[in-house]
Amino acid sequence: MDQQRSIAVRADGSSIVTKANALIEASYNLTLNEQRIILACAAKLDGRKPMPRDAVFMLDVDEFAELFGTDSRNAYTEMEEAVTKLYERDIRRIDGKVRKRLRWVYMAEYRKGEGKVRLGFSPEIAPYLTMLHRRFTSYRLEEIARLRSAYAIRLFEMLAQYVDTGVFVITVDEFKQRFGIEEKYDRFSNLKARVIQPAVDDLQAKTSLDISWQGIKKGKSVVRLEFRFEEKTQLYMDL
Repeated sequence: MDQQRSIAVRADGSSIVTKANALIEASYNLTLNEQRIILACAAKLDGRKPMPRDAVFMLDVDEFAELFGTDSRNAYTEMEEAVTKLYERDIRRIDGKVRKRLRWVYMAEYRKGEGKVRLGFSPEIAPYLTMLHRRFTSYRLEEIARLRSAYAIRLFEMLAQYVDTGVFVITVDEFKQRFGIEEKYDRFSNLKARVIQPAVDDLQAKTSLDISWQGIKKGKSVVRLEFRFEEKTQLYMDL
């Protein structure tokens, strides 16, 4: 029965990730490998159709290493750690100002002897990954596959929402809230050095984006961030 419901995740970078904008704008904090697992599984879904009933995603560690260009010798330990923590991860704010907590997955399992991960998305997450007909963003999985920063993946998705204008403006407070780092980096210089600039550098080097950004001040404090970007090659897919 499990085998019939399983969806195999392959090392296919051309697969399309589709997310509701509300999910991109939500507040959560995942590690790099946790995000990779989520995105690799999400890329197997058709964002226009319902999530398959009782869908369980099966991800082979070797496929994971090939897809994301990681060292397969370390991938087994990294995947086991990521899956163990992923079950406890949640989204703390979604759909604007509604404050509710949603689990990413209802089941996350690492099969040590087989080198495989089994994952089931929580039913509450399904509306943000499937049956999407408006306010969603899509991109090829290969665009983020070589990124080495969890922050870079989040920033990429935020920019992808504004591909039509090439301009993304956000307050510093909102930026930190989305990244789940409200209690960190009180000094803007630290936020810039630890989060913003490394993420921009990663995107600049490993994606199709050409990015510039600046902090906008009110008085002596930086209160907003402005990102301007353009595509070096075609980046996004229309569903």
